[in-house]
Amino acid sequence: MKIVIVGAGSYRVLGIMRSALAIPGVLDGGEINLYDLDTTRSGTMGKLIMKSPEFKRAGCRVTWGTSLEEALEGADAVGVILVAIPLKRYLLNEEASFRHGFISSDNVSPNGSFSGLNIAPVLLNLARKMEKHCPNAWLLNFVNPIAVLSAMINNHTKIKALGLCAGFTNHLWDISRIFGTDEEAKDLQVETAGINHLSFIRKGTYNGKDLFEQLDRRLTPDWKMCQQQDWRPESGKKMCANSVTQLVRFYRELGVLIFSTEGDGMDHLKYDEAVAHQRQTTPSISADEIEAHIKNKAAIRAQDDLSFQEHLDQELDQNFWENHWKKDQRFRRFDEDIFVRIFTALAGVKETRFAASRPNHGSIAGLKDRYAIEATYTLFKNDLKPVAVHEVPDIAEGVISGIASHHTMLGDAIVAQDPKLLAHALLAYPMRPYSKEAKELYKEMIAINSEGLSPALRRASDYL
Repeated sequence: MKIVIVGAGSYRVLGIMRSALAIPGVLDGGEINLYDLDTTRSGTMGKLIMKSPEFKRAGCRVTWGTSLEEALEGADAVGVILVAIPLKRYLLNEEASFRHGFISSDNVSPNGSFSGLNIAPVLLNLARKMEKHCPNAWLLNFVNPIAVLSAMINNHTKIKALGLCAGFTNHLWDISRIFGTDEEAKDLQVETAGINHLSFIRKGTYNGKDLFEQLDRRLTPDWKMCQQQDWRPESGKKMCANSVTQLVRFYRELGVLIFSTEGDGMDHLKYDEAVAHQRQTTPSISADEIEAHIKNKAAIRAQDDLSFQEHLDQELDQNFWENHWKKDQRFRRFDEDIFVRIFTALAGVKETRFAASRPNHGSIAGLKDRYAIEATYTLFKNDLKPVAVHEVPDIAEGVISGIASHHTMLGDAIVAQDPKLLAHALLAYPMRPYSKEAKELYKEMIAINSEGLSPALRRASDYL
Protein backbone atom coordinates (compact mmCIF):
# COMPACT_ATOMS: atom_id res chain seq x y z
CA MET A 1 0.00 0.00 0.00
CA LYS A 2 1.11 3.55 -0.73
CA ILE A 3 0.22 6.24 1.79
CA VAL A 4 0.73 9.94 1.09
CA ILE A 5 0.66 12.51 3.88
CA VAL A 6 0.10 16.11 2.78
CA GLY A 7 1.39 18.40 5.51
CA ALA A 8 3.86 15.78 6.69
CA GLY A 9 5.78 18.23 8.88
CA SER A 10 3.10 17.80 11.54
CA TYR A 11 4.64 16.18 14.61
CA ARG A 12 1.77 13.73 15.00
CA VAL A 13 2.81 11.99 11.75
CA LEU A 14 5.65 10.16 13.52
CA GLY A 15 3.36 8.50 16.05
CA ILE A 16 0.77 7.58 13.44
CA MET A 17 3.32 6.02 11.12
CA ARG A 18 5.09 4.13 13.89
CA SER A 19 1.79 2.52 14.83
CA ALA A 20 0.86 1.73 11.22
CA LEU A 21 4.30 0.24 10.53
CA ALA A 22 3.99 -1.98 13.61
CA ILE A 23 1.01 -3.86 12.14
CA PRO A 24 2.04 -6.72 9.81
CA GLY A 25 0.53 -6.36 6.37
CA VAL A 26 -0.27 -2.65 6.44
CA LEU A 27 2.90 -1.17 4.98
CA ASP A 28 5.12 -4.24 4.49
CA GLY A 29 6.83 -3.64 1.17
CA GLY A 30 4.81 -0.47 0.66
CA GLU A 31 5.59 3.24 0.53
CA ILE A 32 5.07 6.35 2.65
CA ASN A 33 5.42 9.63 0.77
CA LEU A 34 5.76 12.67 3.01
CA TYR A 35 4.70 15.82 1.18
CA ASP A 36 5.24 19.23 2.72
CA LEU A 37 6.06 22.65 1.30
CA ASP A 38 8.83 22.75 3.93
CA THR A 39 11.01 19.87 2.77
CA THR A 40 13.28 20.23 5.80
CA ARG A 41 10.37 19.27 8.01
CA SER A 42 9.26 16.37 5.80
CA GLY A 43 12.86 15.18 5.51
CA THR A 44 13.32 15.23 9.28
CA MET A 45 10.07 13.30 9.70
CA GLY A 46 11.11 10.74 7.10
CA LYS A 47 14.52 10.15 8.65
CA LEU A 48 13.07 9.76 12.14
CA ILE A 49 10.49 7.28 10.86
CA MET A 50 13.35 5.28 9.36
CA LYS A 51 15.18 5.29 12.70
CA SER A 52 12.17 3.75 14.47
CA PRO A 53 12.05 0.03 15.35
CA GLU A 54 8.70 -0.28 13.58
CA PHE A 55 10.21 0.80 10.27
CA LYS A 56 12.94 -1.81 10.56
CA ARG A 57 10.26 -4.46 10.98
CA ALA A 58 8.13 -3.41 8.01
CA GLY A 59 10.78 -2.72 5.37
CA CYS A 60 8.83 -0.18 3.33
CA ARG A 61 10.04 2.88 1.40
CA VAL A 62 9.86 6.38 2.86
CA THR A 63 10.15 9.23 0.37
CA TRP A 64 9.86 13.02 0.45
CA GLY A 65 10.79 16.06 -1.60
CA THR A 66 8.71 15.08 -4.65
CA SER A 67 6.17 17.21 -6.47
CA LEU A 68 2.57 16.75 -5.34
CA GLU A 69 1.74 15.03 -8.64
CA GLU A 70 4.60 12.55 -8.16
CA ALA A 71 3.56 11.95 -4.57
CA LEU A 72 -0.04 11.17 -5.55
CA GLU A 73 0.76 8.80 -8.40
CA GLY A 74 -0.57 5.35 -7.49
CA ALA A 75 -1.55 6.27 -3.93
CA ASP A 76 -4.10 4.21 -2.01
CA ALA A 77 -4.70 6.74 0.76
CA VAL A 78 -3.95 10.46 1.01
CA GLY A 79 -3.96 11.93 4.50
CA VAL A 80 -4.15 15.71 4.88
CA ILE A 81 -2.87 17.47 8.02
CA LEU A 82 -2.70 21.22 7.41
CA VAL A 83 -3.27 24.52 9.18
CA ALA A 84 -6.50 25.92 7.78
CA ILE A 85 -6.06 29.66 8.28
CA PRO A 86 -3.29 32.17 9.06
CA LEU A 87 -3.07 32.90 12.78
CA LYS A 88 -3.68 36.64 12.37
CA ARG A 89 -7.02 36.11 10.65
CA TYR A 90 -8.00 33.49 13.20
CA LEU A 91 -7.34 35.87 16.10
CA LEU A 92 -9.21 38.73 14.42
CA ASN A 93 -12.14 36.39 13.73
CA GLU A 94 -12.08 35.34 17.37
CA GLU A 95 -12.24 38.90 18.67
CA ALA A 96 -15.12 39.72 16.32
CA SER A 97 -16.98 36.56 17.37
CA PHE A 98 -16.80 37.42 21.07
CA ARG A 99 -17.87 40.99 20.47
CA HIS A 100 -21.00 39.88 18.60
CA GLY A 101 -21.92 37.11 21.05
CA PHE A 102 -20.59 33.95 19.40
CA ILE A 103 -18.06 31.31 20.44
CA SER A 104 -14.77 30.88 18.60
CA SER A 105 -13.01 27.68 17.54
CA ASP A 106 -11.37 26.10 14.50
CA ASN A 107 -14.37 23.90 13.78
CA VAL A 108 -18.00 24.26 14.89
CA SER A 109 -18.31 28.04 15.08
CA PRO A 110 -18.36 31.07 12.76
CA ASN A 111 -14.57 31.21 13.05
CA GLY A 112 -14.40 27.55 12.03
CA SER A 113 -16.61 28.23 9.03
CA PHE A 114 -14.21 30.91 7.78
CA SER A 115 -11.29 28.56 8.38
CA GLY A 116 -13.07 26.18 6.01
CA LEU A 117 -13.62 28.90 3.43
CA ASN A 118 -9.90 29.71 3.57
CA ILE A 119 -8.54 26.15 3.13
CA ALA A 120 -11.28 24.70 0.90
CA PRO A 121 -9.61 25.67 -2.42
CA VAL A 122 -6.49 23.73 -1.35
CA LEU A 123 -8.52 20.59 -0.59
CA LEU A 124 -10.56 20.95 -3.78
CA ASN A 125 -7.38 21.30 -5.86
CA LEU A 126 -5.95 18.21 -4.15
CA ALA A 127 -9.08 16.21 -4.95
CA ARG A 128 -8.90 17.28 -8.60
CA LYS A 129 -5.29 16.11 -8.79
CA MET A 130 -6.28 12.83 -7.15
CA GLU A 131 -8.93 12.31 -9.83
CA LYS A 132 -6.06 12.26 -12.34
CA HIS A 133 -3.23 10.52 -10.46
CA CYS A 134 -4.97 8.18 -7.96
CA PRO A 135 -8.73 8.16 -8.70
CA ASN A 136 -9.44 5.16 -6.47
CA ALA A 137 -7.59 6.49 -3.42
CA TRP A 138 -9.31 7.68 -0.26
CA LEU A 139 -8.80 11.28 0.82
CA LEU A 140 -8.50 11.26 4.62
CA ASN A 141 -8.99 14.82 5.78
CA PHE A 142 -7.78 15.89 9.23
CA VAL A 143 -8.15 19.65 8.56
CA ASN A 144 -10.89 21.43 10.47
CA PRO A 145 -13.69 21.98 9.79
CA ILE A 146 -13.56 18.36 8.61
CA ALA A 147 -17.29 18.04 7.98
CA VAL A 148 -17.40 21.03 5.61
CA LEU A 149 -14.42 19.81 3.61
CA SER A 150 -15.27 16.10 3.43
CA ALA A 151 -18.87 16.81 2.38
CA MET A 152 -17.64 19.25 -0.27
CA ILE A 153 -15.28 16.68 -1.76
CA ASN A 154 -17.81 13.83 -1.72
CA ASN A 155 -20.66 15.94 -3.07
CA HIS A 156 -18.69 17.69 -5.81
CA THR A 157 -15.81 15.45 -6.96
CA LYS A 158 -15.31 11.78 -7.84
CA ILE A 159 -13.00 11.22 -4.86
CA LYS A 160 -14.06 9.28 -1.76
CA ALA A 161 -13.32 11.37 1.33
CA LEU A 162 -13.57 10.84 5.07
CA GLY A 163 -13.30 13.62 7.65
CA LEU A 164 -11.19 12.31 10.53
CA CYS A 165 -10.90 13.79 14.01
CA ALA A 166 -8.26 13.14 16.65
CA GLY A 167 -11.10 13.35 19.15
CA PHE A 168 -12.15 9.87 18.01
CA THR A 169 -10.02 8.43 20.81
CA ASN A 170 -11.45 10.78 23.47
CA HIS A 171 -14.28 8.42 24.31
CA LEU A 172 -11.86 5.56 24.94
CA TRP A 173 -10.30 7.57 27.77
CA ASP A 174 -13.33 9.52 28.99
CA ILE A 175 -15.58 6.52 29.56
CA SER A 176 -12.78 4.78 31.49
CA ARG A 177 -12.33 7.92 33.61
CA ILE A 178 -16.02 7.96 34.49
CA PHE A 179 -15.57 4.43 35.78
CA GLY A 180 -12.50 5.39 37.84
CA THR A 181 -9.36 4.65 35.80
CA ASP A 182 -7.20 7.01 33.74
CA GLU A 183 -6.41 4.60 30.93
CA GLU A 184 -7.53 3.84 27.40
CA ALA A 185 -10.48 1.44 27.30
CA LYS A 186 -9.71 -1.85 25.58
CA ASP A 187 -13.25 -3.24 25.51
CA LEU A 188 -15.54 -0.36 24.56
CA GLN A 189 -17.79 -0.45 21.51
CA VAL A 190 -20.12 2.44 20.68
CA GLU A 191 -22.44 3.54 17.90
CA THR A 192 -22.78 7.26 17.29
CA ALA A 193 -24.87 9.84 15.45
CA GLY A 194 -24.44 13.59 15.09
CA ILE A 195 -21.92 16.01 13.64
CA ASN A 196 -18.17 16.25 14.23
CA HIS A 197 -17.44 17.54 17.76
CA LEU A 198 -21.09 16.98 18.74
CA SER A 199 -21.99 13.34 18.17
CA PHE A 200 -23.92 11.24 20.64
CA ILE A 201 -23.41 7.64 21.74
CA ARG A 202 -26.69 5.91 20.93
CA LYS A 203 -25.69 2.37 21.84
CA GLY A 204 -22.65 0.80 23.46
CA THR A 205 -21.04 -1.88 25.55
CA TYR A 206 -18.26 -1.54 28.11
CA ASN A 207 -16.38 -4.66 29.17
CA GLY A 208 -19.04 -6.69 27.40
CA LYS A 209 -22.03 -5.20 29.23
CA ASP A 210 -24.55 -2.48 28.35
CA LEU A 211 -22.81 0.89 28.70
CA PHE A 212 -25.85 2.91 29.77
CA GLU A 213 -26.96 0.47 32.47
CA GLN A 214 -23.47 0.65 33.96
CA LEU A 215 -23.42 4.46 33.75
CA ASP A 216 -26.72 4.74 35.60
CA ARG A 217 -25.28 2.68 38.44
CA ARG A 218 -21.92 4.46 38.43
CA LEU A 219 -23.09 8.08 38.41
CA THR A 220 -24.27 8.39 41.99
CA PRO A 221 -24.60 11.86 43.55
CA ASP A 222 -21.12 11.54 45.10
CA TRP A 223 -19.35 10.62 41.82
CA LYS A 224 -15.93 12.27 41.43
CA MET A 225 -13.36 12.50 38.66
CA CYS A 226 -10.64 9.87 38.99
CA GLN A 227 -6.97 10.58 39.68
CA GLN A 228 -4.91 10.99 36.49
CA GLN A 229 -1.53 9.52 35.63
CA ASP A 230 1.57 11.40 36.81
CA TRP A 231 3.12 11.80 33.35
CA ARG A 232 0.23 13.93 32.16
CA PRO A 233 1.02 17.70 32.37
CA GLU A 234 -1.08 19.78 34.77
CA SER A 235 -2.72 21.68 31.91
CA GLY A 236 -3.71 18.37 30.33
CA LYS A 237 -5.09 17.06 33.61
CA LYS A 238 -7.23 20.17 34.02
CA MET A 239 -8.58 19.90 30.46
CA CYS A 240 -9.39 16.19 30.85
CA ALA A 241 -11.11 16.73 34.18
CA ASN A 242 -13.25 19.51 32.71
CA SER A 243 -14.19 17.38 29.69
CA VAL A 244 -15.29 14.39 31.73
CA THR A 245 -17.17 16.61 34.19
CA GLN A 246 -19.08 18.18 31.29
CA LEU A 247 -19.79 14.72 29.85
CA VAL A 248 -21.37 13.71 33.15
CA ARG A 249 -23.20 17.03 33.42
CA PHE A 250 -24.98 16.68 30.07
CA TYR A 251 -25.82 13.04 30.74
CA ARG A 252 -27.50 14.05 33.98
CA GLU A 253 -29.17 17.26 32.73
CA LEU A 254 -30.17 16.38 29.17
CA GLY A 255 -29.99 12.59 29.06
CA VAL A 256 -27.40 12.59 26.25
CA LEU A 257 -24.00 10.92 26.22
CA ILE A 258 -21.59 12.94 24.08
CA PHE A 259 -19.19 10.84 22.02
CA SER A 260 -16.13 13.07 21.74
CA THR A 261 -15.58 15.68 24.43
CA GLU A 262 -14.58 18.57 22.17
CA GLY A 263 -15.18 21.96 23.75
CA ASP A 264 -16.78 23.80 20.85
CA GLY A 265 -19.25 20.99 20.20
CA MET A 266 -20.36 20.78 23.83
CA ASP A 267 -20.61 24.57 23.93
CA HIS A 268 -23.70 24.34 21.71
CA LEU A 269 -25.55 22.78 24.64
CA LYS A 270 -24.69 25.79 26.89
CA TYR A 271 -24.12 28.56 24.35
CA ASP A 272 -24.53 31.75 26.39
CA GLU A 273 -22.49 30.26 29.22
CA ALA A 274 -19.77 29.30 26.74
CA VAL A 275 -19.65 32.76 25.14
CA ALA A 276 -19.35 34.41 28.55
CA HIS A 277 -16.59 31.99 29.58
CA GLN A 278 -14.58 32.53 26.38
CA ARG A 279 -14.88 36.29 26.72
CA GLN A 280 -13.67 36.11 30.31
CA THR A 281 -10.73 33.78 29.68
CA THR A 282 -9.55 35.25 26.34
CA PRO A 283 -8.36 38.83 26.82
CA SER A 284 -8.75 41.37 24.06
CA ILE A 285 -5.60 41.71 21.98
CA SER A 286 -4.35 44.74 20.05
CA ALA A 287 -2.89 44.73 16.54
CA ASP A 288 0.63 45.09 17.95
CA GLU A 289 0.02 42.25 20.40
CA ILE A 290 -1.23 40.05 17.57
CA GLU A 291 1.96 40.65 15.57
CA ALA A 292 4.08 39.93 18.65
CA HIS A 293 2.10 36.76 19.34
CA ILE A 294 2.59 35.55 15.77
CA LYS A 295 6.34 36.16 15.96
CA ASN A 296 6.54 34.38 19.29
CA LYS A 297 4.62 31.36 17.95
CA ALA A 298 6.94 31.21 14.93
CA ALA A 299 10.00 31.37 17.18
CA ILE A 300 8.65 28.57 19.37
CA ARG A 301 7.95 26.38 16.34
CA ALA A 302 11.46 27.06 14.97
CA GLN A 303 12.95 26.02 18.31
CA ASP A 304 10.73 22.94 18.43
CA ASP A 305 11.85 21.99 14.92
CA LEU A 306 15.49 22.25 15.98
CA SER A 307 14.95 20.07 19.04
CA PHE A 308 13.15 17.54 16.83
CA GLN A 309 15.96 17.53 14.27
CA GLU A 310 18.60 17.00 16.96
CA HIS A 311 17.40 13.42 17.34
CA LEU A 312 18.68 12.65 13.84
CA ASP A 313 22.25 12.70 15.16
CA GLN A 314 21.52 10.65 18.28
CA GLU A 315 21.55 6.92 18.86
CA LEU A 316 17.92 6.12 19.64
CA ASP A 317 17.77 2.75 21.38
CA GLN A 318 14.76 0.62 22.28
CA ASN A 319 14.42 2.29 25.65
CA PHE A 320 14.17 5.69 23.94
CA TRP A 321 11.36 4.57 21.66
CA GLU A 322 9.47 2.90 24.49
CA ASN A 323 9.77 5.62 27.14
CA HIS A 324 10.92 9.01 25.80
CA TRP A 325 7.37 9.96 24.81
CA LYS A 326 6.54 10.47 28.49
CA LYS A 327 8.84 13.51 28.36
CA ASP A 328 8.19 14.47 24.73
CA GLN A 329 4.76 13.62 23.31
CA ARG A 330 6.04 14.00 19.74
CA PHE A 331 7.56 10.52 20.04
CA ARG A 332 4.45 8.78 21.33
CA ARG A 333 2.84 6.00 19.32
CA PHE A 334 -0.88 6.33 18.54
CA ASP A 335 -2.03 2.73 18.26
CA GLU A 336 -5.76 3.59 18.44
CA ASP A 337 -5.50 6.65 16.19
CA ILE A 338 -8.21 6.83 13.56
CA PHE A 339 -5.64 7.06 10.74
CA VAL A 340 -4.06 3.81 11.94
CA ARG A 341 -7.43 2.06 12.02
CA ILE A 342 -8.25 3.17 8.49
CA PHE A 343 -4.84 2.23 7.08
CA THR A 344 -5.30 -1.22 8.62
CA ALA A 345 -8.70 -1.64 6.99
CA LEU A 346 -7.67 -0.29 3.58
CA ALA A 347 -4.72 -2.71 3.52
CA GLY A 348 -7.14 -5.60 4.02
CA VAL A 349 -5.56 -6.64 7.32
CA LYS A 350 -8.86 -6.55 9.23
CA GLU A 351 -12.22 -4.87 9.29
CA THR A 352 -12.29 -1.93 11.67
CA ARG A 353 -14.82 0.55 13.03
CA PHE A 354 -14.52 4.27 13.66
CA ALA A 355 -16.48 7.52 13.59
CA ALA A 356 -16.02 9.76 10.56
CA SER A 357 -17.59 12.72 8.77
CA ARG A 358 -19.09 12.38 5.29
CA PRO A 359 -22.46 12.91 3.57
CA ASN A 360 -25.23 11.10 5.41
CA HIS A 361 -26.60 8.69 2.77
CA GLY A 362 -28.97 7.14 5.29
CA SER A 363 -26.53 6.72 8.16
CA ILE A 364 -28.68 8.94 10.41
CA ALA A 365 -32.44 8.73 10.13
CA GLY A 366 -34.29 11.95 9.41
CA LEU A 367 -31.43 13.95 7.86
CA LYS A 368 -30.90 14.60 4.15
CA ASP A 369 -28.55 12.26 2.31
CA ARG A 370 -26.08 14.97 1.28
CA TYR A 371 -25.82 16.58 4.73
CA ALA A 372 -22.41 16.53 6.40
CA ILE A 373 -22.77 14.25 9.43
CA GLU A 374 -20.66 12.08 11.72
CA ALA A 375 -21.55 8.45 12.37
CA THR A 376 -19.89 5.13 13.18
CA TYR A 377 -18.77 3.02 10.24
CA THR A 378 -17.02 -0.24 9.48
CA LEU A 379 -14.42 -0.42 6.73
CA PHE A 380 -12.68 -3.32 5.03
CA LYS A 381 -10.63 -2.56 1.92
CA ASN A 382 -12.98 -0.21 0.02
CA ASP A 383 -16.22 -1.41 1.60
CA LEU A 384 -17.54 1.30 3.94
CA LYS A 385 -20.79 0.69 5.84
CA PRO A 386 -22.62 2.38 8.73
CA VAL A 387 -22.73 0.00 11.70
CA ALA A 388 -26.40 0.86 12.18
CA VAL A 389 -28.95 3.56 11.42
CA HIS A 390 -29.62 5.76 14.44
CA GLU A 391 -31.55 8.92 15.20
CA VAL A 392 -30.08 12.01 16.82
CA PRO A 393 -31.48 12.53 20.35
CA ASP A 394 -34.72 14.51 20.13
CA ILE A 395 -33.43 17.24 22.44
CA ALA A 396 -30.48 17.92 20.08
CA GLU A 397 -32.03 17.26 16.67
CA GLY A 398 -32.59 20.94 15.87
CA VAL A 399 -29.01 22.04 16.51
CA ILE A 400 -27.53 18.97 14.77
CA SER A 401 -29.69 19.37 11.67
CA GLY A 402 -28.92 23.10 11.59
CA ILE A 403 -25.15 22.64 11.79
CA ALA A 404 -25.24 19.80 9.23
CA SER A 405 -27.12 21.94 6.71
CA HIS A 406 -24.86 24.94 7.45
CA HIS A 407 -21.71 22.86 6.83
CA THR A 408 -23.09 21.31 3.66
CA MET A 409 -24.19 24.63 2.21
CA LEU A 410 -20.74 26.11 2.85
CA GLY A 411 -19.18 23.40 0.69
CA ASP A 412 -21.80 23.97 -2.02
CA ALA A 413 -21.15 27.73 -2.05
CA ILE A 414 -17.37 27.26 -2.30
CA VAL A 415 -17.64 25.00 -5.33
CA ALA A 416 -20.34 27.08 -7.01
CA GLN A 417 -18.56 30.35 -6.14
CA ASP A 418 -22.03 31.68 -5.35
CA PRO A 419 -22.01 34.68 -2.93
CA LYS A 420 -25.77 34.55 -2.28
CA LEU A 421 -25.53 30.85 -1.36
CA LEU A 422 -22.60 31.64 0.93
CA ALA A 423 -24.63 34.31 2.72
CA HIS A 424 -27.47 31.84 3.17
CA ALA A 425 -25.05 29.17 4.41
CA LEU A 426 -23.65 31.52 7.06
CA LEU A 427 -27.11 32.56 8.22
CA ALA A 428 -28.07 28.89 8.53
CA TYR A 429 -25.67 28.44 11.47
CA PRO A 430 -28.31 27.64 14.09
CA MET A 431 -27.06 29.82 16.94
CA ARG A 432 -28.72 33.25 16.65
CA PRO A 433 -29.64 32.56 13.00
CA TYR A 434 -30.74 35.44 10.76
CA SER A 435 -30.17 37.89 13.63
CA LYS A 436 -28.74 41.39 13.36
CA GLU A 437 -25.73 40.22 15.38
CA ALA A 438 -25.09 37.35 12.98
CA LYS A 439 -25.30 39.55 9.89
CA GLU A 440 -22.96 42.14 11.37
CA LEU A 441 -20.47 39.46 12.41
CA TYR A 442 -20.40 37.78 9.00
CA LYS A 443 -19.94 41.08 7.19
CA GLU A 444 -17.00 41.89 9.45
CA MET A 445 -15.49 38.42 8.99
CA ILE A 446 -15.78 38.64 5.22
CA ALA A 447 -13.74 41.86 5.41
CA ILE A 448 -11.17 40.29 7.77
CA ASN A 449 -10.79 37.25 5.51
CA SER A 450 -10.92 39.01 2.14
CA GLU A 451 -7.44 37.76 1.19
CA GLY A 452 -8.57 34.17 1.69
CA LEU A 453 -11.80 34.54 -0.28
CA SER A 454 -12.28 34.69 -4.02
CA PRO A 455 -13.62 37.96 -5.47
CA ALA A 456 -16.95 36.23 -6.08
CA LEU A 457 -17.39 35.05 -2.50
CA ARG A 458 -16.44 38.43 -1.06
CA ARG A 459 -19.70 39.69 -2.52
CA ALA A 460 -21.64 37.62 0.04
CA SER A 461 -21.78 40.81 2.13
CA ASP A 462 -24.23 42.19 -0.42
CA TYR A 463 -26.75 39.52 0.65
CA LEU A 464 -26.37 40.08 4.38
